[in-house]
This record gives sequence, C-alpha cells and structure tokens, in this order.
Amino acid sequence: MFQGLRGRTVKYGQACDLYRDNCVNGAKCIDKICKCSPGFVLATNGWCESSDLVKVVQTEKIPTTAQPKANRIVQTKQQAKTTTTTTPTTLAPEAPQSTDSFPTPPSNIFGFPDRRTTKKVPKVAAVGSACDSIDICLGESLCVDGYCQCPNNFILQKEQCISRESKHKIAKVGQNCKNGEICAGGSICDYDTKRCICAAQHVAIKGICKQKSAPAFAAPGETCSMKENCTGGATCFEGMCACDDHHFAEDGYCRPIEARSSKVHFVNGAGLRFSSMQVPNRERAQPCNEAECKLPNCFCSHDGRQPPGGLRPEETPQFVVLTFDDAVNGKTFPDYKKLFENDILKNPNGCDVKATFFISHEWTNYDAVNWLVQKNMEIASNSISHESLEHENTNRWLNEMDGQRRILAKFGGVPEEQILGIRAPQLALGGDNQFEMMVGAEFLWDNTMSANPGIHGDPFWPQTLDYQVGWDCHDESCPKSSFPGIWTVPLNQFYGSYMRQIDTFRRSSMIRAAVDLNNTVDELEEIILRNFERSYSGNRAPYVLSLNADFLQLAGQNTGMKAVKKFLNRMSANKDVYIVTMKQLIDWMQRPVPLNQIQKSKAVGCPIALQFNRYPSLSTCDKPNKCLYSTPSLSSQEHQFLTCLPCPTMYPWIENPAGGIV
Repeated sequence: MFQGLRGRTVKYGQACDLYRDNCVNGAKCIDKICKCSPGFVLATNGWCESSDLVKVVQTEKIPTTAQPKANRIVQTKQQAKTTTTTTPTTLAPEAPQSTDSFPTPPSNIFGFPDRRTTKKVPKVAAVGSACDSIDICLGESLCVDGYCQCPNNFILQKEQCISRESKHKIAKVGQNCKNGEICAGGSICDYDTKRCICAAQHVAIKGICKQKSAPAFAAPGETCSMKENCTGGATCFEGMCACDDHHFAEDGYCRPIEARSSKVHFVNGAGLRFSSMQVPNRERAQPCNEAECKLPNCFCSHDGRQPPGGLRPEETPQFVVLTFDDAVNGKTFPDYKKLFENDILKNPNGCDVKATFFISHEWTNYDAVNWLVQKNMEIASNSISHESLEHENTNRWLNEMDGQRRILAKFGGVPEEQILGIRAPQLALGGDNQFEMMVGAEFLWDNTMSANPGIHGDPFWPQTLDYQVGWDCHDESCPKSSFPGIWTVPLNQFYGSYMRQIDTFRRSSMIRAAVDLNNTVDELEEIILRNFERSYSGNRAPYVLSLNADFLQLAGQNTGMKAVKKFLNRMSANKDVYIVTMKQLIDWMQRPVPLNQIQKSKAVGCPIALQFNRYPSLSTCDKPNKCLYSTPSLSSQEHQFLTCLPCPTMYPWIENPAGGIV
C-alpha cells in the first residue's frame, strides 16, 4: 500500500522530495532541488565536496611519497593557511596526470573512502546541451538522444522545464476552456460556450480540425487502407503511407535522406540545435585571389564587378531576378496569381518566367505557398517571426531560418531539399553568426547584403564568401570570416525619386523605399527601367528586383503592380534577357555559358513539373483547412493559417516548428 511513496534516486540538479527521495553523491534535497549543502560545492568528480578541500586540490600538488595520514592532514591545513611558500631544493616526483577529461582529487586526505575512478566523470549540462547518459541535466531536463531535453508535456521557461499545465492547460476540441486553457488541434475557445471549437464548416477528426468536405488524411507511417490521402510527400503503398527511397518520415512529413546525417537536431523544449556547440575557428576573409578562387565552388573578382567565366558583357545574358518578400496571404496572394496564373510571361527559350519568394511564417497561408510550389516558383526562408536577428546568436538564427524551412516543407508542401536560400528579416545582417548558421544548416545562398554601385556605376555581381566581398560593407554586422562555398547575391541599391529640396535621389535596397507614394505608373516604370539599364548597358550584373506588397499596392491603386507588369512585358521582347530564380542564377554562374550557347544551359532550362498526381499532398486544394490557435505568449493573442494538410496540434513557432506539444 505504500509502494507509491517509495523514494527515488535523484541526481544533482534535479527536483526532489525531502521526505521521499535520495539525492546521490553527497547532495541534499534543499528547496526541492538536489544540491550541495552550504560549505560544499560540486567537484569535478560529480560529488559534493568541502569547498576548502576543493580549493586545496585545485592549488596544491600532493607528494607521492608515503607519509603518515595525520602528518598529511596537518601539512595540508598549514599549507592552506600559509600565504607565502618556499621552494625546496629537492622535489618529490609529481604524480602522473590523469588522462580523464576531468581531474580527480587526491584520495584519503581526510580518511574518506577513495572515490577516484577511471570511468568518465559526469558533467553538468544545461537544457539543449549535448550530454551522455551519466551526465547531470539541469532544469528538470533529461538526457535523451544525446541532448538534455524537457520531458513530454513540459516546456522550457527561463532555463527550467516546467509542466505545461503549470502555465496553460491544454484542452482538446469540445473540451472546456473557461479557465484559460489553450485549445489544441486547430481549434479556438468560443467566447459564448467556453468550449474549444473548430472554424465554421470544419469538424474534429481524432482531435484535429478539418474541412467537412475535405478527404481523409494520413501522415507518413499511417494506414491508407480506406483510401486516405497520404500527406507530407508520402504515397500509399500496400495500405501504408510511405516515403520514397530518397526520403524518410519525421515530424509528419518526408524529409530528405541527407537530413539523417545533418548537424541539426530537434531538442524537445529547446528547439533546433547543432550537434556540436563548438564554433569553428575560421580564418578572417582576405581580398579576392582570382588565381585560387575557381568555379564552380568559388567565385570573386578584384572589384566585384566582373562577369564569371571571363565573359565580356556583350557575351553575357542579362538576368533579371524577381523577388517577393514577407508573408503570403489574402493581401499579397491575389497579386501573385495575377502575375503567374496564366503562364503568359516567357523567356527567349520558351520557358515560363519564375520568381523567388522569401516567405516568413507569421500570417502566411500555406495553401497559397502550395500553389506557388505547383507553379515551380522558388521558395526561400525569411524567418518565423520576421523580427530583426541582427544581434542574435547562431541558435536563434537556426531556429528562425531552418525552422521556417521545416514549416514551409510540412505545411506548404515545399520539398525541403529545394529551400536553399535565405533573406534576413528586415534586411538586417547577422554578421558571422548568420553565415555560420548557413554553413551548419546547409543553406547555399543569401540575398541580404546591400551594395551601392552609384547612380551610374556598374552594379556588383554575386560571389562566394571564400574572400572579402567586392563592395564596401562597413556595417558591423557584415561577415568578417571566410565561409567557403556560401554565395551572397547583393542587393544593388535602387536610385529612385528625385528630391529637389536636397538635390539627391532616394536610394534603397528595396524599391518601395526609393519611390514616392504619389508616383504614377509611368514614373514607377521609368525608375525600374533606369536601374535596369545600369546593368544592361554596363557589365550585365544580375538585376534583382526586390518587391513587396507595399510597392505592388502603392497608394491603394496597385500602381506598383501595373508598373511591374509593363516592365516584364517589355523584358519579354528582349532576346538577351532571362527572368530567373536565385537558384537558376547561381547554377548558371557556377557553369557560365555565353549568350549564343544559352540554349545548352540546364540552369535556365524549363523546370520539370512536379508530379502532383503521384504526390497528392503537393497538389493545390479548393477547400483548405483553417487552423485557429490561441497564442497568449505572442504579440497577437490569436493566430490562424490555411493549409491543404492537417492542422498541427499547436501553433508552429520558434523552437516548435512542427507544431507538436513539446
């Protein structure tokens, strides 16, 4: 009958019950935590030792010659009190140093049992840190899969794993939420009934909200014997949803097989973490050495303005890269459909014009992302929160940028291996931390850095970060080290509206900031063309047209959209202008061919259409699921998004990109 009160054996740093649990290695249960008693500290051997003893061990070398125990005690006490020492003329040989990673204290100084061991000594590790099974994980975390992680149904708060119920209880669809419980499964608390409900025209299936008329879903690894639609890139094979040979199932979708050996791992309660916390000692970037920097993996030039492959400007295709920034939702998506729905715009080789979309998570509808994927647009990461990461550490960059890559893959149907680029939120560079993250997370290119070529100067070409960039980058957040193989595509600043009162032009990396609110369609087109001519009539550097909803919908009259359409129609008439994605541009730069051989280039060829009949989870849907969430810890108390796939249990966010209960 007293079995439930049996005491546990509890490690240092873990929660304990004073009357039930047994703290090991000399620790005591103090304030409900196993810790060392006053006057004792945690020694490197994992035991609580007298602080005086630890100081002696750290500062004194104990002679190896045998002495009576009492004499050694007296000598040790005298040495601890002495402020000056004299060096004897003859010294006893020093004891050999331990080969363990932690030093061990001398034995039997006070006649205690000898606790020295040749085994690895446990270390103390914080939540999210790497650990071994013998290590002491702090903050109520446990060592699981080599990392200190919060247990299931616990969350990390101020370096401590706390029960989710101690902050907010979780309620399923139909359950009571009158006491502030967070509704799960894409539901939200109804203010009248105080119960968790799905959106209109939705029902709960297995605790998850879905459209009434939507087909049944099954994630990779689940049964599809009743003709359920397999999600996450899986297909129904012998009654089970399975990934192909190049992917494996994780977090509810098919991830590329290369991710198994990735340096990035998800740690419950701490988010994404690198397998090694040690930052490489990178060399400082040096000026470009064209003799050493060779394509396809390295490119730079002495002034940053030279085309690759030794091509002359007249031999070089003029590339235009259409880019769109921020969330994709009801405000922005209609404009994108107008541009690309009918595949009217063509390149000289007959291939459809494509664009690159830098998508942030908050307020994005993933059914719209799914539509862009079907149109073979390039999708890149623009972070989860869309907040500046300028002064953040590598882990925050990882959780924001790689976390968004995983969200785009799981809920937008974007093949994860195709998300290779980023643009920093708010165009705020993150210095070496940003690019260190890119190396570890295996991103290929960045499109954040601003360059000012001058109103009549030749723009700058993209380059790899093996060497210093060819343009002036005086910002403290510019990369200082060498990052071989990472491409940076500069944003050559736009020169826009003329300001007579100060006799200068508006200038910005985003075209919206370079124009006036009352500019006409013709004036906007003239600004776009004038900046294009700087490349086209000069060194043929790529013309990156950085657009967002504020520009397209300028003054509420869509004047920006009309100007862009006129510009694109004009470009379609040029036989030496190709409108491509960032990845297509880099592919061409790695293996450049002259304009008269451009038809042979795979980089600008027509992309292979995705087989949506084979991967139904990637096809668009007429009636997406509407996922609703209470988010009391975020700036907005409620969030929602649309997706063709099942709603996640919780709202996906930093440190929880899959949307599961952590």
